[in-house]
Amino acid sequence: MQNKEYIAEDEIDLKELFKTIWNKRVFILVFTAVVTGLAIAFAYTRTAIYEVKSIVRIGYINSELVEKANILETKLRTIFAVDNKQEITNDEGIVTNILAIKKVDNFLEITTQAFSNDKAIEKNKEVIEFLQNDYKYKVDEYILNVNLNIKNLEEQIKYVENVTKVEKLTQIDFLNNVELVSIENRLKFNQEKLLQYQENINEISKRRSSNDTQNMLSAMEILNYQNLILNLQNQIENLNKEKQNIISEKIPSLKRNLEFDIKNKLDSLNDKIELEKLKLANNIAKNSEIVGDLQIKDNPIKPKKSLIVVVAFVTGFIMSIFLVFIMQFINNMRKEQN
Repeated sequence: MQNKEYIAEDEIDLKELFKTIWNKRVFILVFTAVVTGLAIAFAYTRTAIYEVKSIVRIGYINSELVEKANILETKLRTIFAVDNKQEITNDEGIVTNILAIKKVDNFLEITTQAFSNDKAIEKNKEVIEFLQNDYKYKVDEYILNVNLNIKNLEEQIKYVENVTKVEKLTQIDFLNNVELVSIENRLKFNQEKLLQYQENINEISKRRSSNDTQNMLSAMEILNYQNLILNLQNQIENLNKEKQNIISEKIPSLKRNLEFDIKNKLDSLNDKIELEKLKLANNIAKNSEIVGDLQIKDNPIKPKKSLIVVVAFVTGFIMSIFLVFIMQFINNMRKEQN
């Protein structure tokens, strides 16, 4: 029995509520319309804010970053006052965030905002240009050193070609056309002298005399010529050894040096030059740069007009109903007092 009474009371209360809302429908509609209208005015009169994002790959030299991402993040956030409250002006945008991308140690995300996409893009590029200019000297220095290494290696090749190689050829030519010719001439001269001394000995031997003194002088003269012959034979032997050494040792050694050592040195220098050039061709040193395109949105991020209007409409509607109930409650209180 009591449950039926409670249900009846609830039905009466709901009817009263709907009746109250219906009686105040004009107020509810007007209040909701006013709040919504104010929200529309706010949304459409507030200056639009546009946002631009870019992903920047940090510069590197020989696979080494010019600076670690977390250090760069802290440095750029400080320079561009990211963590301080900034106001966007008509002339310039602001940097709202600089973030090292997680799990990737060589990328930064740069976010800028402005009253137009153009200004936001301009501010974003300003950060990137600062980053590039700040570390440009490191990349340029490395590239300069590579070019200097190439030039130095080319100079070494020129020296080997024009000095070392020429020296070896000159030495070979000197041995062939000077040393060997000189040895041949001395050999010929000594051999002629040897024959002459031999003939002299034969002549002296023919001059035999009964005079012992004369024979003794002849014997001494023969002995003297024999000593001269022995000396000449030693000279001839030494000259032949020297000649053989030049032909079988010195000249072949110089030729081997030309054919193998100098050639290998030149090949090694050329290989080093190619390696240095590959460093430049393969961009082994590169400054920071944007990856892909700037992330530009055609619509502003603030204010979100549709969201503001919808929220204002719902809020205005709820507030109007709430005010109706308060007004009804106050009226009921007054009636009870009267």
